[in-house]
Amino acid sequence: MNKKTVFIFSISFMLFFSCTSKKMASFNFDFEYKVIFNEPGTVEAWIPVPQTGPFQKIENLFISTSHQYRMEKDSIFGNLFLHLIPFELTDTDTVKVNFRVHRLEATPYLENIKVTSRELYLQPYNNVPLNPQLYYIADTISNTGGDKAREIYNTIIKHMVYDKSGKGWGRGDAVYACDIGRGNCTDYHSLFNALMRLQQIPARFNIGFSIPDGSSGSVNGYHCWAEFYQDGKGWIPVDISDADNNPGKEDYYFGRLDNRRVKFTVGRDIPLPGGTSKDVVNFSIFPHVRINGVLSSGTLSLFTYVALK
Repeated sequence: MNKKTVFIFSISFMLFFSCTSKKMASFNFDFEYKVIFNEPGTVEAWIPVPQTGPFQKIENLFISTSHQYRMEKDSIFGNLFLHLIPFELTDTDTVKVNFRVHRLEATPYLENIKVTSRELYLQPYNNVPLNPQLYYIADTISNTGGDKAREIYNTIIKHMVYDKSGKGWGRGDAVYACDIGRGNCTDYHSLFNALMRLQQIPARFNIGFSIPDGSSGSVNGYHCWAEFYQDGKGWIPVDISDADNNPGKEDYYFGRLDNRRVKFTVGRDIPLPGGTSKDVVNFSIFPHVRINGVLSSGTLSLFTYVALK
């Protein structure tokens, strides 16, 4: 596919609106994901692209690039990527991904998961190990006699401080979060995933962007949250870092998410489609770029939104 190609997913509103029993206001906005390549050489890149799901509808997806690409999904989680086929870069170049989002407030939604999916969301990842230290903490919490998920949620709020100073934060490292008690949303929810999985409760990691208040502007940085699965209730969303940063909303963010956000990908240790065994990412929100076969940070990513009336 070449420049000014429109790639549209025709998924009905029925899927989008059938996951909740009561009508909720939809927050509608246009989003631009811009990637600027600055480093010359042979470039190959993967850019995550959001998909329609239970609480969001993605439409009017428009890719602007002069380079060949494929739209591909990873083999484990089904995340969608714009895969730029290797091309020669001699001067600064820009790729834009534009799309429209209709986003609802998220609530628990019933889904009967298969055995393979249950197992997937119970297994450890590189930065979410199921080690004895974490097992001891999870076991101690589980012996309180209350709701295990809520007890773990409350414990992390008490234990963690939202703090992006120093080194080590932002990797989604459950052991780091446990030891240091500081970090950002990746660290909060990685610790949650680890403790939930040690209780044999499937849990998964979601990442995207929070949309600031206002009608338009820049989106500065990603945001992530988690979901856990309960038989008979389905997937229940939680946003522990937002709960910690908004005293008084702890009950709200256990089971609900505001609609000023967009989800891009799910999961950890994601194998990039069409890549090599080295092209596995901890989580995916920013472009994964190789220059002359070597992982590169020589790109600039800019994110903007415009709310629709």
